[in-house]
Amino acid sequence: MIRKVLIIGAGQFGRALALGLVEGGADVSVLDPREDRIAAVSSAVSQAIIGSGTDERVLRGLDIETFDQVVNAIGEESLESSIVCTQLLREFGAREVIARVVSDLHKRIVESLGVTRTVHPEEDAAKGLARRIVRPELRSELELAEGARFLELDLPEKWIGKTLQDIDLRKRHGVSVVAVRRGAEGGRRLVSSPSPEDAFLRGDELMIVGPKDSVDRVLKELG
Repeated sequence: MIRKVLIIGAGQFGRALALGLVEGGADVSVLDPREDRIAAVSSAVSQAIIGSGTDERVLRGLDIETFDQVVNAIGEESLESSIVCTQLLREFGAREVIARVVSDLHKRIVESLGVTRTVHPEEDAAKGLARRIVRPELRSELELAEGARFLELDLPEKWIGKTLQDIDLRKRHGVSVVAVRRGAEGGRRLVSSPSPEDAFLRGDELMIVGPKDSVDRVLKELG
């Protein structure tokens, strides 16, 4: 099923999110009062509308309730506009509202209005960079639903030549290695559902999924 998503605010965050969602197969509409921002995404999305997220007439005309998700990406340009937009989205029957926030106070306010989820891109990016600096083997990480986390991890030196049975991550930490990326650059292949008896090779990249606390224990074990 194709997800239908509305993004309100086409600044740097909103534009990047829109393009990422389109690449992932979503049906994306974007709303922003600035014509130059709308022009920058109009060729990539299903709808690109010039208008304000605080204009009741504009929002009512978008049939908000027909979208699977609405992302309020207004952010720091105007906290008042972000808050007003959030309130209007709830009044117009938005199924799920995700709000970009810029401070703890902003987060508490929009959560009190009933948003489903909040994101703080700058803070999340800084935390992710800090983790990758401290742990250079960590290639990327992604927060999933219900407290789960997905990691892409360079194979640790001490696991070279060992198998899934040897390291036994599921039993010891409650996480699963769901895939291995293997081979030389330019010719790498993805091994999904790797065999428990298959030995890891130098240069492998592991894809790990599990509860956040369990994934953190794995990283702690690696030092």
